[in-house]
Amino acid sequence: MRKANIPVAACIGSVVAAFGASTSAGAAATRSATSSAPAQQQPQRPNILCVVCEDICPNLGCFGDRVAKTPNLDAFSREAIRYNMYTTIGVSAPSRFSLITGLYPSSYGANQMRVSTKAPGLEAKGIEPYQVTLPEGMVCYTELMRRAGYYCTNNAKTDYQFAPPLTAWDECSKQAHWRNRPEGMPFLAIFNLDVTHESQIWQRGNLPLQIDPEDVVLPPYYPDDPVVRHDVAVNYSNIFEMDRQAQKLFDQVRDAGLLDNTIIIWYSDNGGPLPRRKREVYESGALVPFMIRLPDGYRKGEYEKRLVMFADIPATILSLAGIEPPKYMQGRAFLGRHADPAPRKYVYGAHDRMDEQVDKIGCVRDARYRYIRNYMPEQPGYTPNRYRLQMPMMVRMAEMYRQGLLNEVQSRWFTAPRPEEEFYDVEADPHEINNLIGDPKYRKHIARLKAEYERWVATDNKDWMRPEIEIRNRMWPAGTQPVVATPTLRHTDRGIEATCETPGASLAYQINGKAWGREGQWMLYSGPITLSEGDQLAVVGVRIGYRNSKPSKP
Repeated sequence: MRKANIPVAACIGSVVAAFGASTSAGAAATRSATSSAPAQQQPQRPNILCVVCEDICPNLGCFGDRVAKTPNLDAFSREAIRYNMYTTIGVSAPSRFSLITGLYPSSYGANQMRVSTKAPGLEAKGIEPYQVTLPEGMVCYTELMRRAGYYCTNNAKTDYQFAPPLTAWDECSKQAHWRNRPEGMPFLAIFNLDVTHESQIWQRGNLPLQIDPEDVVLPPYYPDDPVVRHDVAVNYSNIFEMDRQAQKLFDQVRDAGLLDNTIIIWYSDNGGPLPRRKREVYESGALVPFMIRLPDGYRKGEYEKRLVMFADIPATILSLAGIEPPKYMQGRAFLGRHADPAPRKYVYGAHDRMDEQVDKIGCVRDARYRYIRNYMPEQPGYTPNRYRLQMPMMVRMAEMYRQGLLNEVQSRWFTAPRPEEEFYDVEADPHEINNLIGDPKYRKHIARLKAEYERWVATDNKDWMRPEIEIRNRMWPAGTQPVVATPTLRHTDRGIEATCETPGASLAYQINGKAWGREGQWMLYSGPITLSEGDQLAVVGVRIGYRNSKPSKP
């Protein structure tokens, strides 16, 4: 494997001279012919490794948690920049929509959990499974990486609210790995670690614990109960195992001699798996740990307090690769050649249907305060989600509430009605216990955040208040998934050219059922294709949320 040595300034500086002219992803996003071949006669771009775990709050030693045992990530943090990262909602599918598109899920009908599988009771409302469709020209950011010459792999979770397009990844499977790339190609590789997922609280609940339940520090909204302490200790033990798994992936890059040209990013896909954390717009569900290591040690060990969101991650990865993020992205790059010099003043959150349970909440947060709007105040914050009720501590807490064994703070999540508005000083009250919405001392801050929230809804979430059935029928007219038109192939002196009549469609192709010499993979179409005698070509049109076209063959 060729080993490149590019100064990290080429990755993070405001000018990336080594890369030549930048790729205008915004203009390229509207083209149906796109490139997956590495640029010729240019220095190699930096590799980018993303290690994504599931369902954890910043329960790491390097983020100040004194109970957590995370020696590997603590060591990694000394070479990385730590961030306060926010997702719009503490659950996976809407979060992963944002992570693959750079968009707010509430802006594009992607905020339900989850749209592609049946949830009990939804059939009676006429809501069958569907996929989110996006306006013409919007693509997975990884397609833009492929156009710029990156080999993109995902191992292996998708859960984007739409089927992963053939154009999004060179490889997307449990065997996907950056090692499979052609020699000399830079890679973007994502690995997903599921040992910290919510389900692992009960599935790994009988394994030996790495943390003594008596050592855990319970937030005030949890009762001091043996079942609760045990599940919190299981969560910490799962984090300990995730820490070990993450290090193995870091070591693979080191052992290949690629650390000097690889950006390593580590983060969680949403907040912690426990009650009043996962699925919530509170700090406990929205705030996740995020770290990025740059090859030359740029700002290593620093803790960056600027506000950043999941929608910013795709834009930042593109920027670090020297690619201009498309204008349609709602996220802002916070590092790299195309970094936005103005930090965010606000981050946003939105809660909708969670499996079979429906609630609607919105919020905005600045550097200190959070404003929350409850659209269904007649019901409690807690909903009896069937999936979550497999967790022993969830069952125990609900039982204790019914028996009157919870104090006022612990009961609040289970109690209806709840306030239509909430306002918290998160700096002074990190568990968001004291609702200050009626406190005249905070009147100016409340008015400011309320105005910003209403601006965000009016500007970015115009259809957010529509019933889900209306959103589904807009995306899939009459409940039918739209289909991409079969591409048209034309023989020319330069080779076989492909076009597609469906606006916004991208094209993928195989030669002899292969791409890069591997069975089942697809190349990203960029222009005329040259075949050797006997080669069999197949070209497929794809668009997010649409059914793929039939293969077109010469």
